[in-house]
Amino acid sequence: MKTMNVLRWILTGLLLAALALTLAGPAVAEEPAAPALPLDFTRGGTAPKEDNWVFDSDKTPIAYEDSTIRMSVEKGSVTLTVKGKKVKHETFVVRIKIGDVSQLRTAVSKDTYKGRGQASADSIAKSKNAVVAMNGDFFKYENDVGYVVRQGEFIRDATDNKRKRLFDMLLIDSEGDFHVVPSATTKTIRTFVDEELTPRGRTVLDTFNLGPVLVLDGEPQDIAASEAAKQGSYQWKYPQQRICLVQTGPLEYAIVEVYGKTDSSAGMTLEQFAEFVAEQCPDARVAYNLDGGGSTNLIIHNSRACKTPGRREITDIIYFASAEE
Repeated sequence: MKTMNVLRWILTGLLLAALALTLAGPAVAEEPAAPALPLDFTRGGTAPKEDNWVFDSDKTPIAYEDSTIRMSVEKGSVTLTVKGKKVKHETFVVRIKIGDVSQLRTAVSKDTYKGRGQASADSIAKSKNAVVAMNGDFFKYENDVGYVVRQGEFIRDATDNKRKRLFDMLLIDSEGDFHVVPSATTKTIRTFVDEELTPRGRTVLDTFNLGPVLVLDGEPQDIAASEAAKQGSYQWKYPQQRICLVQTGPLEYAIVEVYGKTDSSAGMTLEQFAEFVAEQCPDARVAYNLDGGGSTNLIIHNSRACKTPGRREITDIIYFASAEE
């Protein structure tokens, strides 16, 4: 009997100790959960709650969280040579976690896919209640190339075009996962969908036609081998401001930006940017380059995170929105 009592006391003590450790341990944030937002591209997200924003000492927004989305911003800097001089460039790494794929959204200038009309990125982002937004691929202006689907809506197939322009296409599926179709043509896109998406019950949510792919499974890619670099388009060969969209996990993403305070041609080469993104996001599944230079835009809390030199109006944005009711 004495032995049994001792064992009971020991077990009770161990249980109390485990309970104390559990209560004393750090709280684990709940995973965001969200109702689906309408895929209609003219509709935006739920307005973010002002009290949920966190700002740093410079009044720069650095975090937002509600029950459907978490977003945090890491500011940094890197010194690069610009026109023979060492220049500090600000960098931003934005981490985003959403509860539903519909919170990863796109929007277009003037709410129409027709024409080449443009608008400021912050005005488009504000109209859609974006928590964080970035520029897209300028697809409305380059309206004679590319295979374009936005928010599940097929817009055009112009992979067979007079200019013979092909892209390393980013495809986002209906679960929010990123895929790459190199040198995308109608045939290779259809083959990928038929073999990789349809058997898994998935469809195409969005496509982007620019690139190249910077990182795959944490490894920086050989930029010189990409179709985009071979075509010599979009200033691949010299430094400029850069921005990319990254998937790091299920419904987890990042935006990485490097910009120059001197002019829109300051910044990194694509090779440098690929290495930088891999360093900043070692968990990157896919990192995809988007339009840089004066088109580079990172919008947080309805304003630019940086005052991009040479900035111009654009045709489309990619953004993340709250769905909290």
